[in-house]
Amino acid sequence: MNWIIIFCAKDLIYVASLYAFYHVLKRHERKHHVRHVLTLFFSAGASYIFAGYLKNLFHLPRPDLSKALFQLQDTSSYGLPSGHAAYMFALAAAMYSFDKKAGYVLYVVAIIVGTARVLAGVHFWYDIVGGAVLGYAIGWVVSSVAKRLIRHA
Repeated sequence: MNWIIIFCAKDLIYVASLYAFYHVLKRHERKHHVRHVLTLFFSAGASYIFAGYLKNLFHLPRPDLSKALFQLQDTSSYGLPSGHAAYMFALAAAMYSFDKKAGYVLYVVAIIVGTARVLAGVHFWYDIVGGAVLGYAIGWVVSSVAKRLIRHA
């Protein structure tokens, strides 16, 4: 069972990203590929980077990592907000803005990733909620800006 939690906490984010980009390239009209891929890329990337800045601003500790199911590469990093949760919820929000069904799939995956990170012992629940709120907000803003830029172009 632990290997499933570890996979969901560490690697499912990559599978979800591949799903999102593949879905856009295979299921959407060719004329929208660039806009949709850039929206996904900027939403997810900006949320992950912004989460890193906020972690250093808040300085809230992670759980005791000696009890975690896996060791983080940077054990000195802080916990709030979760970069993984921010990334996944931004990806889901961006996808939802132009493909509701795929967006729902990514929201479910985002919840799984966040839950797995708590179960793995590398985040508290409020780290995940903070990352989810941040990611959703950034995904929504980037998607809204992208839609407005296309309308005015």
